[in-house]
Amino acid sequence: RLFPFVIKLKQSFNSTKSFSIKIDPGSSISGISIVDQDKALFFFELIHRGKEIKKALFQRRNIRRSRRNRKTRYRKCRFLNRKRKTNWLAPSVKSRADNILNFVKKYSKYIKIDKIIIERVSFNTSQLSSDDKLFGLDYQSGNLKDIKLRKFIFQKYNNCCVYCNGESKDSKLEVEHLVSKANGGTNSTHNLVLSCRTCNELKSTLSLKDFGKLMKKDFTKLEPKKLPKEAAIVQSARNYVINFLKENYIVETGEGWETKINREENSLPKEHYYDALSVGEDKSYRIVTDKVLIIKAVGRGTRQMCRVDKYGFPRTTATQNRVVKGFMTGDIIRAVVNKGIKKGKYLGKVAIRSNGYFNITTSNGIIQGIGYKDCKVIQKSDGYSYNIKGVGKFPTNLKDGVSFAKN
Repeated sequence: RLFPFVIKLKQSFNSTKSFSIKIDPGSSISGISIVDQDKALFFFELIHRGKEIKKALFQRRNIRRSRRNRKTRYRKCRFLNRKRKTNWLAPSVKSRADNILNFVKKYSKYIKIDKIIIERVSFNTSQLSSDDKLFGLDYQSGNLKDIKLRKFIFQKYNNCCVYCNGESKDSKLEVEHLVSKANGGTNSTHNLVLSCRTCNELKSTLSLKDFGKLMKKDFTKLEPKKLPKEAAIVQSARNYVINFLKENYIVETGEGWETKINREENSLPKEHYYDALSVGEDKSYRIVTDKVLIIKAVGRGTRQMCRVDKYGFPRTTATQNRVVKGFMTGDIIRAVVNKGIKKGKYLGKVAIRSNGYFNITTSNGIIQGIGYKDCKVIQKSDGYSYNIKGVGKFPTNLKDGVSFAKN
């Protein structure tokens, strides 16, 4: 099969052996390992593209806003059919979850999956945002217990603007973000303060340092603590992933503290795939591989009719057909050119052109103008790129383990 590249055995191989997939979800990289009863057979690192999706959505929003100020054709209002569905997830968060689900569905076609063991990501965001140590019922007795957020902010700052202390004489008070949402700020209580309308408009998206220079004051005491944004991203999609997997597989869950203890007891380095191997019950596996497959989500193209610059104006026209002569951008191809100035053999990713002359991105650079007749598909594009790396420094004191030298 070319989607993805799979080798078909010439002899039938009927095996009754079943395998388990162990998953350690992450906000940027998720670790995955495939094991049987006593051996760790495969290691994977799944690289997500949530940040790229958020950036693309931000760009799309700006382009739409610029269109509203130009004379364009009438477009019927569609805001009433844009209601969020039940259990809605932000596109960048859903992308991370779908990457994991797609991996499981894809590999379950080639090997028999007995069960899936996944870490139930559960962070105490109050503890991550505060220097105070929590014990027992303190986890359920946070700052917002029995009180609403807006009322809490007004009480915390005594109904007074934290920037001017009432010097502006503006009686209209608003809840304001220390780090603006445009700059990555969150709605955590550590990032919310009380501000008058005058100061709020002056600060806009400025940092506290820049706003302090404008006001000729020192606002460093208001600097928010490190906000647990990455933890919130992973935690928000955990139920979506687990509930979907339970519909088709036997699912076991493990806690983060168990993963850490298991990894340290087996003297495994801090790597995503070793974290995945340590999820669930404490068990020692004989590691029989020294390679890690790096799977990176790269997307499946775009639906834009044309490329635009940073101001939203057309830059170039996009290829109308996503498939040209049987090839699609992102396919891995092998080209053999027998004559001409481009004579040679090339292997890499293809970027299609409607005229049939493609660009190939190889390890040595981009080769332009290769005819489709000289190209042969090695692997069809499935929205992911694949690479292999060694496991690096391998532990030698594993319980019943096998050690490999670094290649």
